Amino acid sequence: MNIIINKTYLFFFSTIVLIVAFTFYKPKGTFDINIGDTYYVIQNSHLGILLSLIYFVLGIIYLFLNKKEILLSNWIIYLHTIISIGGLILIWFLLKKISYSPQTFEEIIKSVNVNMYLTYTCIATIISMILIQIIFVANVAFKILKN
Repeated sequence: MNIIINKTYLFFFSTIVLIVAFTFYKPKGTFDINIGDTYYVIQNSHLGILLSLIYFVLGIIYLFLNKKEILLSNWIIYLHTIISIGGLILIWFLLKKISYSPQTFEEIIKSVNVNMYLTYTCIATIISMILIQIIFVANVAFKILKN
């Protein structure tokens, strides 16, 4: 557990390697977002580059905090790391489980209900990931201004 506190940046930098590996496994694939009547289509390589940049910035922040010996609350570090990296894994897993091609009418009804709950779980995970980033940045800014 001490490695999470002292070398958190290693988790974020290793996550970048995994994101890039999965991104360029199928770079021509797309990620579709449906909001109302509008479809947003994002290419996997673009989404992977964006996520890599975000996790790189987070890793640099943790590296900066480690080098300057600015201590954050342990629960914030644990919560931020688990939600940021675990949330990304959970979203990837849930998106793989959402099915779009049932065979019979009964399977269609079941898949609509299951997909609805999986989609709500993905949305809740994304919202929690955004909120923890805001809390993290506010905590870092507070600690830097305090020192």
